[in-house]
Amino acid sequence: MQDHWVLERFRAVDRKDIDGFLNMLTDDHKFVFGGRPPVIGKADAREQVLLFWSMIGRLKHNIWRVTEAVDMVFVEANVDYERSDGKWVTVPCCDVIRIRGDKICEQYAYLDQSPVWAEAA
Repeated sequence: MQDHWVLERFRAVDRKDIDGFLNMLTDDHKFVFGGRPPVIGKADAREQVLLFWSMIGRLKHNIWRVTEAVDMVFVEANVDYERSDGKWVTVPCCDVIRIRGDKICEQYAYLDQSPVWAEAA
């Protein structure tokens, strides 16, 4: 798999590096994460991402395909999440990212996170 510049966004998230993540976004950035309401702008992104990170342990994006077309980047991955009970779950994910210049202006993360929040079996 090629090393596309947009992959630094996922590395920043895996490190829980909020400033590294936000520096890659336009000021009017829009992010839709699963079935959650859209996050608009950097201030909202900071608040929502930090809240999400506080509810999980570690995470790791295992990216296996990146496809670029004009101003769009498609990222296919399996995401490993450490739940609050210490158990790990893997969730398939596809991100659709629109870029403007060298920044991310829109991102849609299509995934089902219910295993992250499910009661331990």
